[in-house]
Amino acid sequence: MFSYFITTSIDDVVSIATPSIGILDKPELAIQGRVVVKGNITSISAINLLGEELTAAIEYKLAPKLHQQLTLTPQQGVYRFNINVEQADLVEDAHFSIVAEVESQNSKLDKVILLEGVIQPVTLPQRVVLVVGSPRSGTSALGKACRKALRSTAHGESHVVEGVNRMLTTADAFFQQSKTASIAGNLVNAIPKTVIIAQQLTSLRQIYRLYYGDEVLLDKTPGIPMLDSLPLAMMAWPHAKVIFCKRRAMENVQSRIIKFPKVAFEQHIKQWRQSFVAWRNSKQKINKLLKHNQWFIEVDQFDMATAPSSVVERVANLLAFIPREKKVFLKQLASDDRPEQTSAIQTKTKSLDEFGWSEAHIALFKEVCTKEMALQHYSYDQSYYLTVTDDEVEQSV
Repeated sequence: MFSYFITTSIDDVVSIATPSIGILDKPELAIQGRVVVKGNITSISAINLLGEELTAAIEYKLAPKLHQQLTLTPQQGVYRFNINVEQADLVEDAHFSIVAEVESQNSKLDKVILLEGVIQPVTLPQRVVLVVGSPRSGTSALGKACRKALRSTAHGESHVVEGVNRMLTTADAFFQQSKTASIAGNLVNAIPKTVIIAQQLTSLRQIYRLYYGDEVLLDKTPGIPMLDSLPLAMMAWPHAKVIFCKRRAMENVQSRIIKFPKVAFEQHIKQWRQSFVAWRNSKQKINKLLKHNQWFIEVDQFDMATAPSSVVERVANLLAFIPREKKVFLKQLASDDRPEQTSAIQTKTKSLDEFGWSEAHIALFKEVCTKEMALQHYSYDQSYYLTVTDDEVEQSV
């Protein structure tokens, strides 16, 4: 089995139609896309880290209709390309760059890197499940239900992906942005970003395989840093499924206050809001990488408590549960065995003014949370979710 990832430096110049991350049965990667250049492309080639040409079937042609659609200038040219990179008998990471030779109007030849990529031989778990979300939103309960259903080994929380993501941020600051890295002739100047990423992906996979084996990888890590790190996790395991746990702001903040009483009220509400912002940003990035959005679902803790059967159906579809797994998952989710529970789960919801907060806190709460509450269709009253009026229905038709 092989995994791959592709990076482009300038999105408005090079656009890739192929998913940028994925799994391959053979070390053969077909890449489709387009490139906008100033001048004419005279050749396109695939090279390795040492500048040696690789085996690749490459086709490219001008796209006049696309030129009109993109409203390009006469000096610009847009080309569609199909590239098939093949690395027979691959046993180590195969790094490659796709380079175009572009002739400008004054007959000057320039080399333009269209994209860089890596094909890696890998051993991946059969199932990868990532349970994420804002703290105090049901990640522990849902993670435990998944662990029992899948009979998997898992720690209470992981935080390993976010740790590796931090290392990559530090490495990027040196390998890509430091003065030393900008000096031609230094080895660090010659190392593309893909090399550092590939090394960290290999280490990340090895850590999880060491502890969890090859059957099921179940990672339950709540918090904003993990949400920010999800694109890296999907690069490591492109077949992973993600469950985002969420909760209405009032209940989430009240639970946070009980669990973390020394944290300021303003920090609690801002973290609730930022969790959704981080999740939305990562969703957009991953959708773009995978070229689809079938990799995740969102689950509300209120639904876990009041309608566990509906939650089970959605989780079962995402994770392809067999009947036994589905039964075990429902039994655990519907039980009172809920780790990290700070109080009895209330099926009867309260309105904002019933939480006993001061007028100043309520005003601050509304200032910070109102926009995200609306985006998530949460109410301020006892209904929990916003209800759609007949007028709103008519307006939407």
